[in-house]
Amino acid sequence: MAGKAIGKTLNFGYRGAVSRTPDTIIQAYQNVGTDPIQFGEPVVFDATNGGVRKITTTDTTNDGIIGIAVRRMGDPYVDSNMGWYYKAGDVVDVLVRGSIVVELKATTSIAAHGKVYVANGNNSMTAGDLYCATATGLVEVPNAIFTTGVADGNQCAEVTITERKV
Repeated sequence: MAGKAIGKTLNFGYRGAVSRTPDTIIQAYQNVGTDPIQFGEPVVFDATNGGVRKITTTDTTNDGIIGIAVRRMGDPYVDSNMGWYYKAGDVVDVLVRGSIVVELKATTSIAAHGKVYVANGNNSMTAGDLYCATATGLVEVPNAIFTTGVADGNQCAEVTITERKV
């Protein structure tokens, strides 16, 4: 349910923010990839290197996706024009069960309990971007649903991961 106060609709929060805590499980993994991982972005477990990395064009199925990167507190890196992120080598907090705020690229077909999709970088879509409708170059995030089916003015929505994959 979207928050309301005196007739105003409140935003859900910032991407990567944990939105409901009673059933939340967060695990820490090292970013073993070369690309930064944005807050609120699904991550892939890299068994060879023992950590997580950003989704890439080689990820055509959801076999390796284990959760979503959680927003951390602290100062951004100097190149904050990239937004807030985990750089290569950082320890990434990953939500593996629970609810989190994510930013969507399109919200027209969002539905409560609808499936969540992530771009793998194919078809001129940016890897890591989240969508609420399927298309070529998108991979379903396993065990993830849109909690309320509502997006705020910043195109942020709440996603719930219903079951751990790790």
